[in-house]
Amino acid sequence: MPFILEESRYSQGMETFFEIVHQAGVTSAMDMGIGLFGDPVSETNLIHKVSEETGAPVRIVLTPIITDFTARGKSPEEALAEIRDWEKGNTDRVKFDNHFKLMMDGAIYSGLSQYGFLGYKDGHQGQWMNEPEDILEWARFFWNEGFQLHAHTNGDGSARLLIEIVRDLQEEKPRFDHRTTLEHFAYATRDQMRQMKALGMVVSANPYYQYILADVYADVWLGADVARFMVPLGSASQEGLVIGLHSDSPMAPLSPLALAQNAMERVSINGNDNAGSERLDIDQALRAITIDAAWFMRMEDEIGSIRAGKKADFVVLKQDLYEVDVAELSKIGIWGTVFEGQKHPIEKEASMKPNNDLVKAPNPAAVFCDESGGTYEIRDGSDGGKIGICILSTGEEVDAWEFFRENAPTNG
Repeated sequence: MPFILEESRYSQGMETFFEIVHQAGVTSAMDMGIGLFGDPVSETNLIHKVSEETGAPVRIVLTPIITDFTARGKSPEEALAEIRDWEKGNTDRVKFDNHFKLMMDGAIYSGLSQYGFLGYKDGHQGQWMNEPEDILEWARFFWNEGFQLHAHTNGDGSARLLIEIVRDLQEEKPRFDHRTTLEHFAYATRDQMRQMKALGMVVSANPYYQYILADVYADVWLGADVARFMVPLGSASQEGLVIGLHSDSPMAPLSPLALAQNAMERVSINGNDNAGSERLDIDQALRAITIDAAWFMRMEDEIGSIRAGKKADFVVLKQDLYEVDVAELSKIGIWGTVFEGQKHPIEKEASMKPNNDLVKAPNPAAVFCDESGGTYEIRDGSDGGKIGICILSTGEEVDAWEFFRENAPTNG
């Protein structure tokens, strides 16, 4: 995508990204898809350039992704050679570090994730981002090379495949502390979580999914019995899995506090409860955005907590987290960060509005309804919850999410 990677455009975007990251109180992050734009070398060089020129108080761990290499017709061996070459440019703030990203099923927002029995209510099927046999081939190669595998995995159907792959790899070449990471965790069964724990896998979850999507999945796609249990972090914690929270920005607000709030509240955008048994408490949520998040980066001996011998990285908040109501967590003001012992306050005149407020982002179905000349209303649903209705200019009343899915423009 030459348009996106045009130097001035991409550099401006990265500068804005670094500013948003700082305002969110983040000091370390992972880029989980280097090469998505088709030119990993230019992309990596531009990230290095902007990091060095701005001196942004954040470190980025870069993660190569399977779809970049397969789209360019590369073999796993050729991919490894390229990655080792890219590593030569590593700095303290931008680096590749033996992480590799697999792509399992389709996106949660497009309804293309892979679910097991009973599947989607309307009968449509999910999609694989790569053929299962190709996923196994690439997973086996990078497993054998000692990489930590991360797998974009949403539904329990794709979770089942990932578990089978890790089980096969452990039988072929056992590895301790491999930390194979199931990324996103939109839904998995309790039995699968137990198997994941036994295999040494970990969970990096996006709790925003249940906030923004549980209602439409309950009404249109999966039914309440599954949809209300999206991102089942309470069960994962009870099964002993290490849990981290991520935004997958821009799929969710780039705000650790907003993610913690989502994981603790488990309330949908329309105010419906989403399986309170799956809530995290404040200690669990804070670990998931600090020391346990550092675990996923294999940097727990350097960052994630404050103790002698570690880098002095932390956020400075304007209120005590333990004295604020859960519903107000995302509104806590951020003074700034300390990065490697140096103070970095957020300037009052910063051009970007703090991203924390985005936790209450507009419902996209409601916005699309209004933009289409309709009127959006929330009404009582058949399962006792709430549903969004779009009253079109013709007077016809339709399910707002279904109207959005069938008619909203998409970039694929």
